[in-house]
Amino acid sequence: MYRAIIIDDEKWVVKSLIATLKDMEHFRIEAELYDGLSAMRYLKENQPDLAFVDVRLPGMGGLEILQEANSLGLKTLFIVISGHAEFAYAQKAMLHNAIGYCLKPFSHSELSDAVEKARQLLEKRRQAEPSVSASDSSADSGPAAVTKNKAVNMMLDYIQGHYMEDISIQTLADLCSINPNYAGQLFKQKMDQTFNSYLTNMRIREAIRLLTATDMPVALVAASVGYQDYFYFAKVFKKITGATPSSYRQEEEPFSG
Repeated sequence: MYRAIIIDDEKWVVKSLIATLKDMEHFRIEAELYDGLSAMRYLKENQPDLAFVDVRLPGMGGLEILQEANSLGLKTLFIVISGHAEFAYAQKAMLHNAIGYCLKPFSHSELSDAVEKARQLLEKRRQAEPSVSASDSSADSGPAAVTKNKAVNMMLDYIQGHYMEDISIQTLADLCSINPNYAGQLFKQKMDQTFNSYLTNMRIREAIRLLTATDMPVALVAASVGYQDYFYFAKVFKKITGATPSSYRQEEEPFSG
């Protein structure tokens, strides 16, 4: 069971969110915080697995909380909740590593999708950490085997949490303290595709989910998955799916990837 908290200054919103999420199986709401400063203290001291955070809060805004948590390296995942659909709010949230942006009043399906995404990220993190630990402690594994296993797990985990940012193979190489050429070769060997191909497919899959599961504007979908240039996003999207983002949304065709 994963630990979750809700940060919002309106009690009716907190109760509404709890009611909407009451059937979720993998998360337990362990705290309700009603101002930004108290929430930041709680996050530092307890580091819950997931936090629902409002954009506008007394003391310290939700985007400030995301920025501070990011700079401190906290592992908490964030889903931003807001009554504002402005592009700038969502874009800033994604830039600070929010994994979802849900509008009030809450859509059960939209919240469920965001929570499921959080569960998948946490499961992947949980699976990766024992794998790294086991390889590091194995007496039969040489240094190359240990580095290989640990590096791949670290790269995949980082991509999963940062695919919406401007990342490169150099980013992953620096993360793992290895040569970028080796990082690229290692990734391709283990994943049977290049880093760029893997990242692009992940972004387009998430874009498809947003296009078909929400009414988010296409330009915001593009920014949410890491494309600041809408026209480039549309070009890549059509190359992979065979359709423009707008026509894909209308047809809602399944994506085989």
